[in-house]
Amino acid sequence: MDNDAIAYLEKRAVDYHIDVDWTDDLNPFTPPACSVLTRKILMNRNWHNPVSVAFQLAHEMSHIINGDDSDFVFYNASFTGKQSVEYKANVGAVKLLVPYYYQDVEKENANVYDFINQFDVPSFLAGVVREQTKEYYVGNYFLSKH
Repeated sequence: MDNDAIAYLEKRAVDYHIDVDWTDDLNPFTPPACSVLTRKILMNRNWHNPVSVAFQLAHEMSHIINGDDSDFVFYNASFTGKQSVEYKANVGAVKLLVPYYYQDVEKENANVYDFINQFDVPSFLAGVVREQTKEYYVGNYFLSKH
């Protein structure tokens, strides 16, 4: 588990008035879930693939930030179409993690595949990671020059 990324996301959750609870009592294959109405996330500390936990947390946060229609949502990493609630939560997860990941990385050293591997981002989101990485550096370049 990337504890630094998780700590960063937990601070962001506070900014969004989202409560994150962790449990050790779940099966390693029970996905995290959130309630949009109560703004609560339940994370599985025993998840079978610890590398993906930070992305999962960001994904669940995105459901709440987006105000998704479904109240209780379980994490799903499979591709469900670009208009789906799950896809939009995946995009939101990437957007939440990009500033954390690249904050100390010079533009010329930015590597989207390192980002994907760091957080076990599903491969179908490579274009989203590329787009958000580019947007991050263009925005930071503009801010640092003006």
